[in-house]
Amino acid sequence: MESTMKNKIHIIKVENNEKESVKKILENIKRGEITYIRNKSYESEEVLETIDITGPAVILNSSGSSGKPKKCIHNLKNLHASAEASGIWLEKQGFKLQNCLIFNTLPLNHISGLMPLFRSKIWGCENINISPKVIKKTKELLSFTNAIKKDKQHLITSLVPTQLKRLLSEKDGINWLKIFDLIWIGGASISFETSRKCRLEKINLAPCYGSTETAAMVTSLNPKEFLEGHDNVGEILNDINLRISKTGLIQIKSDRIGIELLESSKTKNFKNKNGWWESSDLGEIQQLNNSLYLKFIGRVDNAFNSGGEIVFPEVIKSRLKNFILNEKIPIKNFMISKIPNKEWGNKIEIIIDFKKQINKKDIEYSLKILKNFSKNWPKHERPETWIINKS
Repeated sequence: MESTMKNKIHIIKVENNEKESVKKILENIKRGEITYIRNKSYESEEVLETIDITGPAVILNSSGSSGKPKKCIHNLKNLHASAEASGIWLEKQGFKLQNCLIFNTLPLNHISGLMPLFRSKIWGCENINISPKVIKKTKELLSFTNAIKKDKQHLITSLVPTQLKRLLSEKDGINWLKIFDLIWIGGASISFETSRKCRLEKINLAPCYGSTETAAMVTSLNPKEFLEGHDNVGEILNDINLRISKTGLIQIKSDRIGIELLESSKTKNFKNKNGWWESSDLGEIQQLNNSLYLKFIGRVDNAFNSGGEIVFPEVIKSRLKNFILNEKIPIKNFMISKIPNKEWGNKIEIIIDFKKQINKKDIEYSLKILKNFSKNWPKHERPETWIINKS
């Protein structure tokens, strides 16, 4: 992506993986446009109108590092390279790419929700979008899938841990998962209990690791190895060099690493001068069966995972602080903390210190204002509880 004249950024607001949005994205790519695919929830965000690159390209929000999300730009070449690498890995596992049927259950503003479009194109196979409403109705989902699948087709999908846990809680959900030849699971490390249940039910899980910056997955464990009890995130894909820094961070070198869009319409390489991009994740490399595998250990910064999305406490702190100042809410201090949640993995709890001499009625009114304000936040950022510090 070379710097040239300024080009318009086209915005597509998505909620999930709507057919209309898919159509718009593909049309924009065909026209060679630069498209920012963003979540409808981020209505208040200020968006740049132009950029010094040529299209076709997409812009997505990434989990970033150092406590705040970043905007990542990928040209078409990167997305195609990612689809080719996952296809090569699948062929090694005995899959015929043109016989694959991809079920996409993830939102298009996620790299994992966008990639099925490009995988189906590069592999020459069919891609079907499944909305969150349908995935929650497991009986209908099971009937629909059984009705459309054909003999000799390889059924493939990608899920985040929240979806997987929900499906495992219902008999029809378990039976739906069992239909698949391969289920990529990313977005967070899955729990011991989830892994145990999937192995017990013989579900073909393929834990993987990747990021927005790397145009999706860079490692994948094959389902046979998962069922045998391996607890890593798989073999390093063919177009990836991966190493662990002295501080334990995962570093990646590849031709498909995107570039960062800065606030001033300028761009910056995610890679250093030697071509390596450093993640905010800790890991270790294991050697198994003459191949290199990655074990994911966890994030190094204060960000955490909630339902497959990354939550940045510093971003929420800044948003809330501005609101409290603007609305003149009588709060002296507040603290954001992570609490375990059965469905989401983690959620947010906010502990509030009201100013002294504030009566009960004013406290209740202030809480109501805060709760109304947070209703419009993305689901993974909405506080589970608001606690008044009475000390």
